[in-house]
Amino acid sequence: MATPNHVRSDQYGPGVRSRQEEFIRLVESLNDEQWHRLGQNFPQRMNDEDEGRPVGVIAHHVATNGDYITERIQTMLAGGPLAPVNQRAVNAEHARSHSGVTKDEVLRLLRLARVAIANAVRSIPDDQLDIERSTPVGPMSGRGARRESADRSI
Repeated sequence: MATPNHVRSDQYGPGVRSRQEEFIRLVESLNDEQWHRLGQNFPQRMNDEDEGRPVGVIAHHVATNGDYITERIQTMLAGGPLAPVNQRAVNAEHARSHSGVTKDEVLRLLRLARVAIANAVRSIPDDQLDIERSTPVGPMSGRGARRESADRSI
């Protein structure tokens, strides 16, 4: 049940959960060749990133990034500065460290994370959703951060 401070943000929770379930179904559907295929940025590159990791590694990145994304959203909402991140370096290190990740492991992690991420979105107070703040990728509101995080991660 929505609290008076979270009516709008509560409405986002089911959408996030739905996108997570959709991503889980996509990962479940991948065959071995697809799991090992190199990913491609589509429809556009973000922050001058270019993809070169196997699909399975990208899926693992999504499965394990929820806490990081939630922490950055919370920092932004608290008015704290968001340090720039060299996403290419982060992605390259993640790919090296998790090159042999299995589909079963990724699915287990995705299923564990789905409730926590939806709850984190619901916890954003409505009065924080529209406040625009400076971020390393440009000005963004809490609503925009939630949307971009969901779009980029799921």
